[in-house]
Amino acid sequence: MRVVLFVLGLLFSADGLYCAAVNYMGTGEAIIVAIGIIFILWSSFYDAAKEKLFLRFLKRLFVFAMTVLVLYSGAICALGTMDDSTYNEDYLVVLGAGLNGNSPSPVLKKRLEKAVEYLSVNDSATVIVSGGQGKGETISEALAMENYLVSNGVSDDRIILETESTSTYENFEFSAPVLDGSVVFITNEFHVVRASLMAELNGIDASHISAPTPIVMLPVSCAREAAAQIASIRYYI
Repeated sequence: MRVVLFVLGLLFSADGLYCAAVNYMGTGEAIIVAIGIIFILWSSFYDAAKEKLFLRFLKRLFVFAMTVLVLYSGAICALGTMDDSTYNEDYLVVLGAGLNGNSPSPVLKKRLEKAVEYLSVNDSATVIVSGGQGKGETISEALAMENYLVSNGVSDDRIILETESTSTYENFEFSAPVLDGSVVFITNEFHVVRASLMAELNGIDASHISAPTPIVMLPVSCAREAAAQIASIRYYI
């Protein structure tokens, strides 16, 4: 069991550090690295964690938190894949995500691939690319998304840039004034549930299309999403 815990610790730590190297050390990355360190410590103090009351309590608390995180992540990803687009909407909103300099990150690239696919089917839709310029980014996410879409055959006269938003709530808040018809948004499966709630809070009745998340990015993305959902409570109240 010690070996299993140690290997899990290495895998989680390596995944968090890899994602931090690809993007930056954000909340999700830090959570995954922390989980890895806890697994390694658990393996190192395995016997003590069974005997000492305080360490037993911490172990059980950690197991409970991990169980909640795994169940939550599984539920939101499963619900997120239940696409309900008619592929006949007037507007497509592509939600921003991190960049690598001025290029889409692997997570954002998956959203854009779905957007190209959608726009090739629905050739009358207007696309809104929504996202401001974040930490470590040389241009706005919206501009990077426009560049990707244009380079993949989408005419720039179909694209509207929203370059001020810094959160999912603001993605919809700042896009809402432009919307005058039916709406579909694209994001990754782990993000669909919260994005749908943010759209609803802004009075937008939107369907959705989910993009798959690269498997190596999924643990970090789900950890970040759990933290973001907690932080989003302020919008619900």
